Amino acid sequence: MIDIEAKSEALSSALERHLGVKGRSLAQQVKRAGHRLPRRLRAQAQLVAEADALRGNPRLLRQLGDDRVVQAFSDVSAHLAGIDRAEARRGRILSILAAIAFNLILLFTALVILGRLRGAI
Repeated sequence: MIDIEAKSEALSSALERHLGVKGRSLAQQVKRAGHRLPRRLRAQAQLVAEADALRGNPRLLRQLGDDRVVQAFSDVSAHLAGIDRAEARRGRILSILAAIAFNLILLFTALVILGRLRGAI
């Protein structure tokens, strides 16, 4: 028998630490994580959340299968361990700055073309 409560707490804290997702329950955190988790891992995290919700009913919990829950927990934990929030933040900032620079280049080019057509340049 696996310790579902410990695994769900560990996964909950990993979601908060690596993705910045908060929630009252693991299921709510997985839902809020949304597309920041790949589809397969989102389904596996949902499986762990479902096991957490069923931990008070051992018969229903057994239907999920201990091996599936342990594998799902280890897969999601391994993925979350590879995420660096600071690196993701830097990537988003660089992406925004690149978009701004591209738009400024387009604006400058449009102004030069407009100046040529009017004969000012």
